[in-house]
Amino acid sequence: MTEEKIKSIVKRYRRISVAWLGVFLGLSLCANWFLIHSKIERHAELGLEYILGDQGFIWGTVILGLNTVLGLFFYSLEKILLGLYKED
Repeated sequence: MTEEKIKSIVKRYRRISVAWLGVFLGLSLCANWFLIHSKIERHAELGLEYILGDQGFIWGTVILGLNTVLGLFFYSLEKILLGLYKED
């Protein structure tokens, strides 16, 4: 296996993983929106006042954190594989 082949394999799996992470986070955001919306409706049905909590900062932090961890994982994996290749 060549160095370029290792880099292309890692790049391909990085793209696939980022896509799956994006799908998972998108579904999580939709579920979060649905749950908050239904909670607001239930409070309105009962005549209770709903106090809105700001969730944007939390989701932004989660998305940024997971993408950073995924990026660091693939960076480390590529360096490890290239190091093993150069030893042989």
